[in-house]
Amino acid sequence: MKIERARLQDTPALAWIAAQAFAAESAQAGNRRSPQALYLMHLYSLGLLACSGRLWHWDKRAIIAIEYKKSPSLWRWIALAGLCSVAAVALVVWISTADRDGLQALLVIMKAGGAVGVGILLLLLPAVVPALGEMHPRRSARNADAIRQWRKTLPGRAAYKVSYLAMYPQTREGLAFARAAIDRAVPAGEPLYTEARSESHKTIYARRGLHPLAAADGTTTLAMGTR
Repeated sequence: MKIERARLQDTPALAWIAAQAFAAESAQAGNRRSPQALYLMHLYSLGLLACSGRLWHWDKRAIIAIEYKKSPSLWRWIALAGLCSVAAVALVVWISTADRDGLQALLVIMKAGGAVGVGILLLLLPAVVPALGEMHPRRSARNADAIRQWRKTLPGRAAYKVSYLAMYPQTREGLAFARAAIDRAVPAGEPLYTEARSESHKTIYARRGLHPLAAADGTTTLAMGTR
């Protein structure tokens, strides 16, 4: 089984695999979704994953996202806050000393930026609407809590995150693919976690050595991690 890192040009075909797989899972759960309605959502998401080198595939038949997650350092946040502060002060000073022509040029730039922003939002709207329909805020909050509690036990709270496991039509090769992709992208012995989308996905991850994680109050979640 040859596992390859996905390229941006691969995402149209991979997004269709994801759309079919997610639509099939929704139908099993009693929520009918058409692959066509979900396609743009997955196309945008997989495009971002491919550009950042986090997406893997097997012969354009199956996909998985694997990402190294670590807590951002305090200095990183301080540097970002400092940069924003300097930029804000510089802008205020420039506005206070600019002449009429300079202020008119700034207004033109702001209007152009607003128009571009509206255009981007309109392009993203067909992807955002189905994404909102797929969200489960309560379940996501419980998963996030369980993962946060688990990561506190890790050195530096660093771990690899697995997501977006999809294959359509669903076959028994899903487990073999997940194992091969994880072995390809994750160094041996490194901690690993995921948010399973269903009980069938929990079974796949359990066979890879992941265990269910519980929230702080003991609530069972779909989050799973290695021990």
